[in-house]
Amino acid sequence: MDSATILEKNGLSKTRNRMNILNVLKHSSYPLSGKEIKGSLSEKCDKSTVHRTLNSLFERQILQRIIIDHEVKYALRTNHISKIGQNKDHLHFKCTLCNKLFCLTEIVVKDFNLPDGFVKEENQFLVFGKCNECR
Repeated sequence: MDSATILEKNGLSKTRNRMNILNVLKHSSYPLSGKEIKGSLSEKCDKSTVHRTLNSLFERQILQRIIIDHEVKYALRTNHISKIGQNKDHLHFKCTLCNKLFCLTEIVVKDFNLPDGFVKEENQFLVFGKCNECR
């Protein structure tokens, strides 16, 4: 699905910044931070606009957010859907050498039964180690 269709389907206007940010994420094989996204944009865009746009796209559930080492990374949900089924939580892997973050969509994590009164908003599962390239 192209960026314009994603925005239209989610009731967002098709601004140049939104389209450019979605295109960067669409072509990335791993989650990116706001700084990495800003650095990959072909047109200039200030930091606050990038972060506002990322928050807006996350709130509409277009993006997945992974919080790691006091940094937020983003991935396009449609690029990182579990191979087992849609809306399944999967494992993330951070390489301790190159610092890349990988979505391991083939490793699905089952939901936990939480105690009464607790409501899940999102799960985040992270493994640290060395990726194939750094090993």
